[in-house]
Amino acid sequence: MQEFEEKAKDYLAARVPRVWAIDPEVILIRSFLTDGYSQIYTDNMLIVDELLPGLELTTRQIFEEVELID
Repeated sequence: MQEFEEKAKDYLAARVPRVWAIDPEVILIRSFLTDGYSQIYTDNMLIVDELLPGLELTTRQIFEEVELID
């Protein structure tokens, strides 16, 4: 995940409003924010992001849809 953090910083410095990193080994999605913070979503956590109003998915749903988990 360290490599993702460095790349996320580069994208955020280029004014990309949000960077998402997905780690299929631990069923985790991490959202990097422009203020330097990040949000980690795992398993059945509902993903909430002001840039994606109305989004109602969990990490598990995303991983199941792309058949990374059963």
